[in-house]
Amino acid sequence: MRASRLINILTTLQARGLVTATELSEENGVSLRTIYRDIDQLSLAGIPVYSERGPEGGYRLLDGYRVRLNGLSTKEAQALFLSGLPGPAPTSGLAQ
Repeated sequence: MRASRLINILTTLQARGLVTATELSEENGVSLRTIYRDIDQLSLAGIPVYSERGPEGGYRLLDGYRVRLNGLSTKEAQALFLSGLPGPAPTSGLAQ
């Protein structure tokens, strides 16, 4: 659950720019304190998350920072797709 929340926070910041901790808290159904800890974890992981103080403040990613979350090569994506097929998957070693 925490991993999916961290990814959700990251994609929200990437898509919307400046986002308040309150908005992140409400979207993820967690407390503000949890959002503060999650932002710290993203920062410790090397994600350039910055805070802006004040009534118009919030969290944002460094300008121009983009993360590619899928990370799958073309062959890996094809293997993942084929793993759901009932016939060829087991015979090609993709059953496990």
